[in-house]
Amino acid sequence: MAGPHQHFAQARLRAIEEGLPLIRAANTGISAIVDPYGRVLAELPLGAEGVLDGGLPQRIEAPVFAKFPFSSGFLLWAAVLGLALASRLRP
Repeated sequence: MAGPHQHFAQARLRAIEEGLPLIRAANTGISAIVDPYGRVLAELPLGAEGVLDGGLPQRIEAPVFAKFPFSSGFLLWAAVLGLALASRLRP
């Protein structure tokens, strides 16, 4: 089953993207403690029963993407507009 692994991978990416630690508890999926860098500190695999005991890692300063979530789209739009204008001004 690929679904639980994909859901866990997405959760790890969101932790990295926001710079926040993650504690994930899933009934039948993958449960884990993940630090803000995406490193798995403790994990219960798919279908396993048990208890994870660990502290919540400290958060880090929010990455640039989390501080300015729409800036990358705006910068890409401005670059495309600039290239379009530059190509029209060329003789």
